[in-house]
Amino acid sequence: MSQEKLPVDLIEKIRYYVKKYNSKIDAANKLGLPYDIVLFYTKDIRIKSRKMDIDYSGIYGKSLELLKELMRNGYTFSSKKYGIKEYSKLKTYFPNIKRTKLHGKMIYYADDKSKIAANAFLEVLNKKVMSYQELKQITKVFDTTLSKKERTHYSTGEN
Repeated sequence: MSQEKLPVDLIEKIRYYVKKYNSKIDAANKLGLPYDIVLFYTKDIRIKSRKMDIDYSGIYGKSLELLKELMRNGYTFSSKKYGIKEYSKLKTYFPNIKRTKLHGKMIYYADDKSKIAANAFLEVLNKKVMSYQELKQITKVFDTTLSKKERTHYSTGEN
């Protein structure tokens, strides 16, 4: 393809956008120009590799809602809003996000918020009386411990 000579101000604008967005593709999209023209006028500009930097552009929609909920509360329960697909997408960016399914309920939580998630799970479980073995199983899954007061609260069903 033969390259047409572009006006100097447009060439400067192309070069500015490539440096600003650190991407020749983004610059081409912003300016509405074909990618090969942007490449032709920016051969000498080196783009910093994105392999070293994590690109969070894959987090949007339901995945973003799930992430916001996790950041706000430290945990969230599975619903029709989000499921395995959103969890898998977030797990690639944030390996410390955990998922636990117990008694037919699914909960997503940040690894450092496992105690909060365990307490929320026990509240939602909605059992009047729970055995110590059951409590121990649940806390083991969340890799946390409950205080004696909390164990008594959940095992006797007192408020």
